[in-house]
Amino acid sequence: MSSLLAGLRKMSGVSWGRGGLSFRGLPLRRVVEAALILLLLVQAGRLVWLFAAPAPQAVQARLLPEVDLSILSRFDAFFRNGGDGVEAAPSDGGGLTLFGVRADGAGGGSAIIGLSDGRQVSVGAGEELEAGLTLTSVAPDHVMLSRGGAPFRLDFPDMASGVAAATTAQPAVTAPEPASAEGVVVDPQRLIAQAGLRPRIQGLGVNGLTVSASGDGSELRNAGLRSGDVILSVNGTALNSPQALAALRGQLA
Repeated sequence: MSSLLAGLRKMSGVSWGRGGLSFRGLPLRRVVEAALILLLLVQAGRLVWLFAAPAPQAVQARLLPEVDLSILSRFDAFFRNGGDGVEAAPSDGGGLTLFGVRADGAGGGSAIIGLSDGRQVSVGAGEELEAGLTLTSVAPDHVMLSRGGAPFRLDFPDMASGVAAATTAQPAVTAPEPASAEGVVVDPQRLIAQAGLRPRIQGLGVNGLTVSASGDGSELRNAGLRSGDVILSVNGTALNSPQALAALRGQLA
């Protein structure tokens, strides 16, 4: 180590004394030049770092979307304003009769509706039955219609408030009540006149006929039937297709 320091002293003229480094062997001009060069190198390094260093990326605050509170004033949660979502009270329908529905659970589907002139039409949600009369939505036990912009509800003829829908699963026809000891004679013509039969639609097909009573329903009771019963088959023939229903109508005609 001592020999290395001695060699450096000879080459540079720098000596180490009690007071520290000595530049007695070097001219003052060279010492100043060396100091300036060192200072310039430091400043150049700082400039290079200033321009070459990547600029810090500012973290931009995430802006949340503005909440539209005015929607609360427009939303009629309890249908106080009589909007389209109002579940109108059951109506007599002005001569309209609901025979069958096919509901998709979201208000869509189709329905078979009898008009006041005796015609039966099958319409889908959003279609017109006649001029000014539109089927707006379909539910399992009723439909909503609009006449001139005024909504009203049409139920099945034998449906009352709280009665299960015709399209939901219903128990099969129970066994006929035993006739009285005197023996009751059923008049077929009166039975047909009092028994309103409408298709029971499940999914995309027909599954039986739902009985609805008209008049006093005495002949239905005599035959062991009542309003709301479902006839699944007649004489061993399943009522599960339009052809079977048409054949039954031909037999009853």
